[in-house]
Amino acid sequence: MSRVLENAENQITNGYQNHGGVDVVKKQNQLAPIIAHSGGIVVMVQTGQKNQKGSTGNASYGNFVKIKHPNGYFTLYAHLKDVYVKKGEQVKQGQKIGYMGDSGNAYGAHLHFELRNSKDVRIDPTYYLDHDLPAINTEKISYQSYDNKKKMWLPNVYIKTNEYAGNIGNSMGGIYLDNYEMRVHDKVKNMWLPWVKNRNDYAGNLGNAIDGIQIKGLTYRAHLKNGSWLSWVNKVDNTADGYAGILGKEIDAVQIK
Repeated sequence: MSRVLENAENQITNGYQNHGGVDVVKKQNQLAPIIAHSGGIVVMVQTGQKNQKGSTGNASYGNFVKIKHPNGYFTLYAHLKDVYVKKGEQVKQGQKIGYMGDSGNAYGAHLHFELRNSKDVRIDPTYYLDHDLPAINTEKISYQSYDNKKKMWLPNVYIKTNEYAGNIGNSMGGIYLDNYEMRVHDKVKNMWLPWVKNRNDYAGNLGNAIDGIQIKGLTYRAHLKNGSWLSWVNKVDNTADGYAGILGKEIDAVQIK
């Protein structure tokens, strides 16, 4: 099953050697919605483009979406008819980001899919049309938080540093974390939300304050809104030392080491 076409198998109509990406349609030359190959942040979007045969540069891509992934790689989805996401948006693996089209330098509707490494250099994406991206650099485990007041994901920070994720004074509504299993307690619903296992999903319920955090395999602590940093914890259980936070009190920052 394709990692870039919703509920469809890939049919490659033009290979990487010809133009730095692969052209893909649904089997039997059909059109399909386009989905995010992996979770990440939308770093570039171009819309408002029509078919322009012979165009060059970014115009040749037509309407497109470019996503940066936790391992530093980028995926790019071009010639879209419609775009469903915005720059700066955090997307999940399999989320619809657009619909196949013929905008830009295209001679028929299809998806032009590119994979770029951490230096933004194009590499052959053929294998990855139905496989995971290469593993992340485990020496740089990153995490980030959602600011409920600003209604946005804040920049990535890294473990084993003095950095923390959050905006002191504004409650947190979600957390992304590379490689480690975690869950949070939703203050509004007064319940622990399901565990998440990788960067393709986040722990939280955006807009609802978090008042408890559990992370497996790491040492972590929480900062209370209008309060202070709580003690470090390094285990996960139902005792007061088995999570970061105080149930009933909003958390505005988390720090991991």
